[in-house]
Amino acid sequence: MARLRIAVIGAGGIGGTHLKAYAAWPELCEIVGVADVDLAAARAKAEVYDAQAFGDWVEMLDHVQPDAVSICTPPVLHRPMAQALAERGIPTLCEKPPARTLAETEAIVAAFDQHHTPLQFAFCHRFHAAVIQAQALIASGKLGTPVQIYNRFGFRFSRAGQSWFTDPAVAGGGILIDTLVHSIDIFRALAGEVISVEAATSTVLPITVEDSASLQVVSARGVIGSLNCSWVTPISEAEIRVWGTEGQAVIDYQQLDGLRYRLADDPAWTTLPFDRPDRFVLQAEHFLTCVRTGSQPQVSGQDGIAVMRVIEAAYASAAQHRVA
Repeated sequence: MARLRIAVIGAGGIGGTHLKAYAAWPELCEIVGVADVDLAAARAKAEVYDAQAFGDWVEMLDHVQPDAVSICTPPVLHRPMAQALAERGIPTLCEKPPARTLAETEAIVAAFDQHHTPLQFAFCHRFHAAVIQAQALIASGKLGTPVQIYNRFGFRFSRAGQSWFTDPAVAGGGILIDTLVHSIDIFRALAGEVISVEAATSTVLPITVEDSASLQVVSARGVIGSLNCSWVTPISEAEIRVWGTEGQAVIDYQQLDGLRYRLADDPAWTTLPFDRPDRFVLQAEHFLTCVRTGSQPQVSGQDGIAVMRVIEAAYASAAQHRVA
């Protein structure tokens, strides 16, 4: 089977990550185009992969006629780009958040459903080896009945205030929509659909969006989740903890090993091997495989809608509970 012709819209940091991930699968694809409004940035990325650079994404689609595309632009552009790609029947891997709002996300998914074209949202943590290990450990019953899940993604965002990430008209909000989309999707993968959400947000920086947020969620299975993120804490943390009635599991993204767990009668922790490529490489492989086989992506349009429902409920909750 011929290699897939891949193009990327957006030559920023995450665009570069997608390009590097695709390049890890030379037997599956070739990178043929990179588009960005900053043509110099597109050229810099394209040169690395011997691809063509464009300042206009529509021109790129017309010229290189890719078999599949990654959208790696700010969220304000996701809906119009995704709908255009759906109309052309081009399978698409769209970065998170799916869009700025639930309504925009639903419009994207409807377009791909209408044209029977594969759509995958880039909830990359689904492909993180330790998260996959956690899913298998929970499914095995070793942890007993899952009770609580804790997740924190915290770091200092040095470019906050000088970036589109803190412009609500472009991003749809602040760190809640930018980072907690991952936390919500991870929780759904481990505990099932969210049926209840309460949220709190705060802003320390001189910006108009939240720079820290916490969610308390409950799944249909009765699992309670505490999901936390911040752009203003100096010590970076990326951690997931799962408690069940028979044991505990921990994922520390800063450690090179995989998931570790300890059951009720265990004298010590057991560490599972971490022997798979990084999550972006595995995400790219999954997307390419779906395009080649015509199968539905594991992280579907419906997953994007489900996450955005929680995001909108969280913003509503935070506003409702604000007393000043």
